[in-house]
Amino acid sequence: MAKSLNGDRLIIPKSFDTPQRRFIGLLWAMLRYLLLIAYAVVCLYPFAWMVATSLRTARGTFKSGFSLWVSDPQWSNYTDIWNAANIPRAIANTVLITAVCMFFTILTTSMTAYSLSRSDFPGRKFVLVALLTTLLVPGEMLVIPTYYVNRTFGLVGDGRALIAVILVMTAGAQVFNIYLLLGHFATIPRDLFDSAEIDGESYVGAYWRIAFPLIRPALATITLLTFMGIWNAYLIPLVYLAPLENFQTLTIALIQYSKRFQTLYHIMAAGGVIAVVPIMILFVFLQRYFIRGLTEGATKG
Repeated sequence: MAKSLNGDRLIIPKSFDTPQRRFIGLLWAMLRYLLLIAYAVVCLYPFAWMVATSLRTARGTFKSGFSLWVSDPQWSNYTDIWNAANIPRAIANTVLITAVCMFFTILTTSMTAYSLSRSDFPGRKFVLVALLTTLLVPGEMLVIPTYYVNRTFGLVGDGRALIAVILVMTAGAQVFNIYLLLGHFATIPRDLFDSAEIDGESYVGAYWRIAFPLIRPALATITLLTFMGIWNAYLIPLVYLAPLENFQTLTIALIQYSKRFQTLYHIMAAGGVIAVVPIMILFVFLQRYFIRGLTEGATKG
């Protein structure tokens, strides 16, 4: 039974539910599933090929072509890249940078979006337009200015370069996340905050105890996107950390390894698998929030 806009039931005559229409509906459903399966294969095949390549020998890498079958897995490829590229130290540096950036990104963007959504201060629209305008500036144009600023503060050339990377990458993840959270804060009824103020809740207390828990899907989306962006970051860590062997991130350590020695694609593929696995694990835990975080704030409730 279908329902009309006013809630009344609509009775669909059986003459419309013919075998031909059911057959066409079945064909259309099969076509959709076939397209989804084809799309999944296109997306998953490169990763599967990288995993297969990471288990091959140097000669087998070029002889295998597009095949995913590995007759004699070489698990030693993982131990080779693990030791040669100083992967444990690179992972520790990457985890440190990623964790700190995620913490400050979630904190600063949520507080900014909360204040912009609840407060109607003079110049609010100008701030929103200014933030939106910064999206038109390519991030690559800001590499040199930010480098000079960090060098002025003595954050270049030693271990303090990690601080420079954290500052630059945290600042670069602000605008998109602020606008994403603005939509979610707009879905929270204003009466909820008014009731909290009547009960004696402060402005900051309403943010922490009421607004923050209600935007968990958006926070999960920001967490995943920020993790992916920082974990796989290349340009900013390259500028600040490439000369510092003990402070390189995972991506830079793999690139520097390929520059020091002959490019061994099967060994590099093993390093690529090591770099991708944490992102896949995090996505498994956050996937149910990911789509909700992108769509729930699209319309104001």
